[in-house]
Amino acid sequence: MTAVLRSELLRAVTLRSSVVTLTVLVATGLLFGTFEAGMWALLVGLGAFGIGVVGTTQHFQHRTAVLLHLGQPRRLRVLTGQAAAYVLIGLAVAALSGMTVLVGGKTDRYASALVAVPLMAVFGVATAAVVRRTTWLFLGSAGWFIFVEGLLGRLKLPLPFTTFLDGSTGDARALALFAGWTVLALAAAAVAVHRDLTGD
Repeated sequence: MTAVLRSELLRAVTLRSSVVTLTVLVATGLLFGTFEAGMWALLVGLGAFGIGVVGTTQHFQHRTAVLLHLGQPRRLRVLTGQAAAYVLIGLAVAALSGMTVLVGGKTDRYASALVAVPLMAVFGVATAAVVRRTTWLFLGSAGWFIFVEGLLGRLKLPLPFTTFLDGSTGDARALALFAGWTVLALAAAAVAVHRDLTGD
């Protein structure tokens, strides 16, 4: 697990595209935080989800998943290492980009978001391990959020993204529900990681 954790962190800080993405996320978060803490929380949550998804699915997209699993044949350890890496990255982005929220005196909102962001990073890694395709997952998640949670649920139903948003405001019940969604995604991922890699 530690080897996977190290390699994922190294990949995130050495690839130019990753460094640019993380820098833009932090800068945008600093800007959003000066205006509205809710916008900042949404950005860092979706950012943590996106970072986890892209980092996990890149191994399938670039055909490095086989090499990854040859180096660490226990696939659940790989999943755990990836989740840990993207939790750390998501937390770092949230902590740095939230400085304007913290300076603005919204310490409760800052702390609540820092508690919720790791769950969103794990949720992203777990769903990516199941779907294995970045575009499919992003389009599916966007459609789900807009049509199911937004239009049908009016952001009131206890569904994944809604519970994250509510949990990032300090709502303990919503955070517990989102933790439940994350556990379900992890359970699906624990089964999916054992699928054959040759078809991806």
